[in-house]
Amino acid sequence: MPRKYNPVMTWDGKGWVEVVQKVWDGKSWVEKPSARYWDGQEWMNSPPEAREFATYAGSNSGSVSAKQYATLGLPPGARVNDYIVSICASMSGLPRLLSPAGHVPQVMGGSPDEISLAVACWPYTGNEDQVLWDLGASPQAKLINLAYRSGDVTQQSLTPVSDMQVYKAVDKVPLMPSRDFVSVFVALTASREVSSYRWPEGLIPRETALGRFGSYEISVLTAETPGAGASAGTLSLNTPVDTAGLYLVTIPGRSDGHPTWILGDDNASVLGVSTYLG
Repeated sequence: MPRKYNPVMTWDGKGWVEVVQKVWDGKSWVEKPSARYWDGQEWMNSPPEAREFATYAGSNSGSVSAKQYATLGLPPGARVNDYIVSICASMSGLPRLLSPAGHVPQVMGGSPDEISLAVACWPYTGNEDQVLWDLGASPQAKLINLAYRSGDVTQQSLTPVSDMQVYKAVDKVPLMPSRDFVSVFVALTASREVSSYRWPEGLIPRETALGRFGSYEISVLTAETPGAGASAGTLSLNTPVDTAGLYLVTIPGRSDGHPTWILGDDNASVLGVSTYLG
């Protein structure tokens, strides 16, 4: 079959041969580059390697009143294979995740008349720009989306909430022990007067959706820490609340097989008599 192009020839010492065309793949010149994809920020040859502790990549929040459907965009700068955590706190009823399709949220709530919390997690594909929740007849809801990078998306779970506790008439909420990988604490309250709070030392505060002061509304607070198997302390609120729910969401990671020291943690950074850090 005749060529449909003009070949570039070179003398190899024995005869004229066609020059092999090569392409720069970002690291070196190769004959057959791997397929690349756009991750929302740049062209990638392959997904980022999963790490033991995923890194926070962004978040946003929103509030909805007197509407059946609630939408919230994904965090700005989200990239393909980011691990998305979508949280919907509803004043009543059990929220349903409508979009993106194919993901079933874990819903915590025992009665249609009680406050409930729904959490869904999935790897970002680049096709979904926002999250859509069906709130039913709930008069009010708070939404939070968080994105984590370099988590192990192959370990996506239908039950991302690994632990929960509910307290009555408190202004201090004891935290349960964190778990492996990155632990995200989600605190849920309903009150007229929650205006400030303080997470214990060692936790990194993330997105917050506070209710309006003077109105009986939901407030959702989030913070994170590397999992170490010990409690970080207590969440302090500026006022007592009738009920406070605390939920632990685990962001899956992939261990590299090496020991991990979490400096400053009473449980995970205690050196033995024959242990040395180099």
